[in-house]
Amino acid sequence: MTASTQFWTHARLTGLLLFLVTLTHMAGFQIANSFAVPGNFAATGLKIAQNEGLYRLALLSYGVSSIFSVALAVTFALWLAPISRLGAGLVLGWRLFEAISSTVAWAIRFALVDNQTQPNLLGTPGAEALHRVLRDVSNAAFDLGAIGLALATLIGFFILFQARSLPRLLSAIAILGAMLILVSSVVTLGWPATDIPSSIAFAVTLLSNLVIGLWLLVRGDRSSEAKVLAQQA
Repeated sequence: MTASTQFWTHARLTGLLLFLVTLTHMAGFQIANSFAVPGNFAATGLKIAQNEGLYRLALLSYGVSSIFSVALAVTFALWLAPISRLGAGLVLGWRLFEAISSTVAWAIRFALVDNQTQPNLLGTPGAEALHRVLRDVSNAAFDLGAIGLALATLIGFFILFQARSLPRLLSAIAILGAMLILVSSVVTLGWPATDIPSSIAFAVTLLSNLVIGLWLLVRGDRSSEAKVLAQQA
């Protein structure tokens, strides 16, 4: 397989995995969020108990997203390597950090299901206190994962922006979303009580990832500069 063919293949695989990671993440988020009753532990637990299978499916969807993120980290790095080996290494590292952090967060969420739905020796107040502590740990892991995602996205799509491997508008939107996620996640991690809206940041990033994933899956990387770099490598 020639360098240019590998470049094309890695771009398309990155597009496929980016689309799958984003889709499974969005599905899990929307389903899990539909069970949440803000500030009411008992009501949330009751809703989960009434349809526990669907709730566990949502958590599983997040887990699948994290697994796909590992493969995405590898293909994204392989795609970027002919352009910037340093950048590819940083993207790989931050993407793997994001996948590990997210997996830890969702493992804690899985463990909390029984705490919400089953009788607990601690009683309702104790179960609620335990839930609050573990949920705070889970949220911190999510914030760390989001920071890793943002840094990987900033580095990766800045490289693609310079190389014109994608339409520059798509790269710019991805960079903007990553900057918003980075700021909101750092603030939330450092000051948990801060009520900073992060939904817009994630919406911009997730929607742009869907579009970019489809673009790469269909078009691949056809930029002349990228092909020259790949052939030289």
